[in-house]
This record gives sequence, structure tokens and C-alpha cells, in this order.
Amino acid sequence: AVVSTQSTGINTEYDSHYVEKLMTYMTDDVLTIFLVIDNMAKTLSNLLVRVMREPRVYGKMVAEIRAAELGDLQTMDKTLRYTEMVILETLRLHPTLMRGIRVTKNMTTELNKGLTIHGKGMIFFGQLVLHRSSKYWKDPYEFLPERWETGSKGITPFTYLPFVAGPRVCMGKHLAMLSMKLALAYTFKKHDMRPVPGEEKDMDWDYRFTIVRPSAGYNAIFTKAETENEQ
Repeated sequence: AVVSTQSTGINTEYDSHYVEKLMTYMTDDVLTIFLVIDNMAKTLSNLLVRVMREPRVYGKMVAEIRAAELGDLQTMDKTLRYTEMVILETLRLHPTLMRGIRVTKNMTTELNKGLTIHGKGMIFFGQLVLHRSSKYWKDPYEFLPERWETGSKGITPFTYLPFVAGPRVCMGKHLAMLSMKLALAYTFKKHDMRPVPGEEKDMDWDYRFTIVRPSAGYNAIFTKAETENEQ
């Protein structure tokens, strides 16, 4: 195989194995980017449906965003702490994926608490079940971003898996969190959001498939926020 750079007139020869590997890496990178964007969109949809029906949470998040300096990504990332907590809580109650799969590679796999898996096979685990278990979470069905005030301290390991965990944790985790905070910051810096009158309590999710999403296309009203200079 030959890769030609016509602008310089240089031909660089690669063996077919190298080109095949290069194309595989490029395909994986492109798919990763699109998967991150797609899952971010679903999570933001879940978050917006939720927070506009939680006045206390919405007000606190918007107040933080409007007081924050958004000059650079690093400052924004460190400043929007409550906004991050809202995202984490949204991912707990409404994880993008309901379940995950892992494959055992050995004929015998020893797990904790004396559990043993014999033979090769697939293990299914349910994020939605873990995230709403009263065994691991206080008031599991309540939307409480404040439970993340101390980060992951006090959270039982491997009971919060929106990005999975361990050596195969989602490689787009940090990109997704930063991008979602950025989207929320620029949405609510100068705009307010509220549900359509008569739909204040409407809120339901579709759990029929692997992906968790709102069961309907909920409407919202966006208006320009009043600034102190305009009041």
C-alpha cells in the first residue's frame, strides 16, 4: 500500500499491516467521539427534564453558573462544583445504559464473597439496579445532588457505574463531564428554563431498551434571563 502526499510530491510506502492497524485506530477514535457525543446528549436530556421540575436544584445550579467565571475550561471545571453534582446525580438515577456486560476469559473465575464462575461466559450487571438499591444509597429514588458533596467518599466501590469502572472505564469520561458542564454553563448563563404550564409534574422514562431516555419529547420554555443592569 502507498500513502501519497500530493502537496509535497512525497510517496511514503507502508506495508499493508501498518495501514490496516492505522485504519482500525482511526475508526476506533471516530466511534469513541460519536459515542461520547450521543451519550452526552441523552444525559443532558434526562438532566433538563429532571431539573426543571426540581426548583430548588435548578435555582442552585443556575445561581452557581451565573456567578462563575467561564474564561477558560480549567477554571470553569473547578468552579462548577454543584453543576457537576447535578450531572452525577442524573447519571445515578438515569444512567445512559441500564446494564453492562463483561466476559470471563478463564475456565475458573474467583469473585469476592466466595463466588466462583466455572467456564467461560458473559456476566451481566445492572447499573440501574445498583444505582437505586437501598442497600447502597440513602433515599435512592430521591434526586439529591448534595449526596456528592464529598465526591465518591462513602460510596461503596462498584455501585456507581455510569462510566463502568476498573481498567476498562470509559475513556471518554472526563471529556463527557467537561463537555456537559460547558453546555449547561452556556445554556443557563443568560437563559432561564421552565416547563410548559400544565406539564410541571410530567416526568417519565423509557426502560424498555438498554438505553434509558425520557419516554416522551417534553417541552420547555426558554427565556432570556434578566441581568442586574436590565432590572
